Amino acid sequence: MSDLYLDFNKNSKRGRKGWKKDHRRGSKKTLIIGLIILVIVIAAAAAGIHFALRYKAQKEEEARQRALAKQVVDVTFPEGYSIDMMAKHLEDENIFKADDFIAAVKDTGKYTNSWIKDLPKKDGVKYQLEGFLYPDTYEIYRSADPEDLIQKMLDNFEQKYQDLAKNYKGKRSMYDLVTIASIVEREAAVASERPTIAGVVENRLAKKMRLQMCPTVLYVTTKGMYDANRLYYSDLDVSSPYNTYRNDGLPVGAICNPGSASLEAAMNPEKHDYLYYHTDGNKKTHIFTKTYQEHQDTRIITDEES
Repeated sequence: MSDLYLDFNKNSKRGRKGWKKDHRRGSKKTLIIGLIILVIVIAAAAAGIHFALRYKAQKEEEARQRALAKQVVDVTFPEGYSIDMMAKHLEDENIFKADDFIAAVKDTGKYTNSWIKDLPKKDGVKYQLEGFLYPDTYEIYRSADPEDLIQKMLDNFEQKYQDLAKNYKGKRSMYDLVTIASIVEREAAVASERPTIAGVVENRLAKKMRLQMCPTVLYVTTKGMYDANRLYYSDLDVSSPYNTYRNDGLPVGAICNPGSASLEAAMNPEKHDYLYYHTDGNKKTHIFTKTYQEHQDTRIITDEES
């Protein structure tokens, strides 16, 4: 009995030591597990907060974009702007990229106006719709495409042209009238001269004289931007179907987009015998003459006065 009792006590002592050691190990392991769980919980919470903030920011951006898309902006094109000038203006105003607008202009099959398919397909025409994008102020949504704006401009032209053409008794096609109007628009500095300049165009065409209108050359040399007012003699020989110094008749197409006043002048040119004109020195008006000699004489006088 005593031997068993002693063995029992010895075993009990060792058991207590082992239990304490195991307990310490278990506590340490539990602490590590707890820390791992805590880290996981914190990470999950952080991820949840990040996701929530990101989701909120995304929704706010979507709401901002929807509000922006509903914003209406005004864009104004002055009379005499070419398509290239319009494209630059749209990009400067952060409405469309210039290249996107030009691409939409070239894709004429997208537009609903029935007369577009009847426009002549002439070699060398830069833009078939040049002259038909009516210069005006337009309201468009920020979310609009270039095609939406172009359709509005074409519809506006159609309405304006039809209103003017009701009283037109001449035989010129719409295409030729728009081409003449575009020349008048770029040449006329004052409104009262528009019909007079249109009359000069008709008189020179009737006599089979070359028009020799400077804007038809500037359209080529400035690539439609009209950012230069001076021509050099070498420019007059530029090879282009728009150059009325080298080619007979009208240029191959319009050189800008004219307004109603120039369209009306093309339909109702003033009846006179003038064949020539030039700027009156530093004034914005022109001096019109019937003969080349008169033209030269008045140029000399004007040069002496200026």
